[in-house]
Amino acid sequence: MIILIWGGAIAILGTVGVKFVETSVEKAPLYFIGATIFFISNLILYLVVRKYHTAIDHIYKIAAYITVFYEKRLSKSVKVGENYSWETINFEIMAHDIKNGTKKRKSFYKANDEYKVLTLISLVLITILSGIFFYTGSTMGIIHIIMSSTCILYIASSLYLFCEIPKYTSSIDSFGMRVRHLNNFFQYALDTKYYTLEEIQERFGDVYNICRQQ
Repeated sequence: MIILIWGGAIAILGTVGVKFVETSVEKAPLYFIGATIFFISNLILYLVVRKYHTAIDHIYKIAAYITVFYEKRLSKSVKVGENYSWETINFEIMAHDIKNGTKKRKSFYKANDEYKVLTLISLVLITILSGIFFYTGSTMGIIHIIMSSTCILYIASSLYLFCEIPKYTSSIDSFGMRVRHLNNFFQYALDTKYYTLEEIQERFGDVYNICRQQ
């Protein structure tokens, strides 16, 4: 979708023969329109990553519900064939890795980094188009001042979005989200007397203790 939006912006600039070295005041507004389209693509990216974050949060909430009310922590007497334990095992392994500082092999690419990369490309193009518009439309008077101020707002806002987007994608705190939902369901189970504290500690062991320490 973002590539299609960019294609539309490039088509608008290309159809009328706009060149980056051209200084015609008549075509100056087209540079502003191009910057606007690229800024809109950044807004769309931000809304998409927020939706992604919400969806992941809901998945972890469902996983926490399954963990608390359906699963058991494996032990000598609790076997996989008789009990669910997928989410419990994953959580315990994740907590173990975090506690021991297990380092994964560093990779140039992180999960969902494409959102950040697309935002950066768009930010660069907005900056270029805004700079060209600033010099090309200098004779447009008050309109030039308003549009130039808007371009500055585009750049500042896009820079902010570039810094915010990783928080909802590549830098997302998935462990913290899991802990928050597990704690909520543990507390709900205690409040409704579905479990006693002793039953929870016996059923989940370290999983419950890890959650309460966070």
